[in-house]
Amino acid sequence: MGRCVIKAARDADLYLEWSSVVDACTRIGTRAELRAGGHSEEALERADRTGTSDRVARLGHWDDEPLGVGTTEHRQQEGVLLLDRTDLAAFARFLAAGDSQAAEALLKPDPEPRSET
Repeated sequence: MGRCVIKAARDADLYLEWSSVVDACTRIGTRAELRAGGHSEEALERADRTGTSDRVARLGHWDDEPLGVGTTEHRQQEGVLLLDRTDLAAFARFLAAGDSQAAEALLKPDPEPRSET
């Protein structure tokens, strides 16, 4: 997948560019800002309808399971952390305001981490 657009909340002009390479938000902005950053109108319209522009895994769909967050700026815990879809807008707002510690406080350890083989 690489990267997709996830709409933070149905009623907000707030979008995240999400990288599946690092499992993290790589950009936050309004619709106009993401358009200016190279995202297509089609991708943004799909994110408006479904919550995500991702057509394959549907990562970030409105009714999706929590997102796995692999990297954050002020990492306090090891392993993959989870972000509930309902907390995505607050997470984005904290990151946009430069408060990565408050954003990370919304993350929870994975109760069923995958074992490495």
